[in-house]
Amino acid sequence: MSNSHSRPDPANPIDPTVAAIIRGKADRMVGGAGLRPQDREDIEHELVLRVLAQRDRFTEGRGTWPAFVWCVVERAGNNVLRARRRVKRAGAPGALPASAACRGDPDDLARAIDLADALAALPPDLRDLAHRLVTDTVADIARAWGLSRTTVHARVEELRARLAARELGDDP
Repeated sequence: MSNSHSRPDPANPIDPTVAAIIRGKADRMVGGAGLRPQDREDIEHELVLRVLAQRDRFTEGRGTWPAFVWCVVERAGNNVLRARRRVKRAGAPGALPASAACRGDPDDLARAIDLADALAALPPDLRDLAHRLVTDTVADIARAWGLSRTTVHARVEELRARLAARELGDDP
């Protein structure tokens, strides 16, 4: 086994093998949790920082440097995705409410009013579901209501159908 696989080069721990591992993970992360292709370079930099921060924890007797890097990069990448999904589900801090997005456009304001009317016309259980979907996941709602996720998904479909009937469904 070559020396480059047994321990990192102190002058350049990010050798071509390590760079390929990092690039591969960044490529796989694009598309997940709202990450776009233009985020790839930032993801790679974040992963390089994680590898460099963990470099002191590498023990030669437990495996090769590329294997260690692979573990660190996989864990770090998965943690980044998990954290982004958590923020996405909870709503980004400081995010504008939906009504704030329509302040300048009369069509958006009319759509917001139509949506408010449509929500008011829903039965109480579907109205509650619509409000909960803003902040909670389907699993959270199912747990809180003591229902299966399948049942909650069926109610979400019913909610979508009622909004679509009023021409307020998802935009293509």
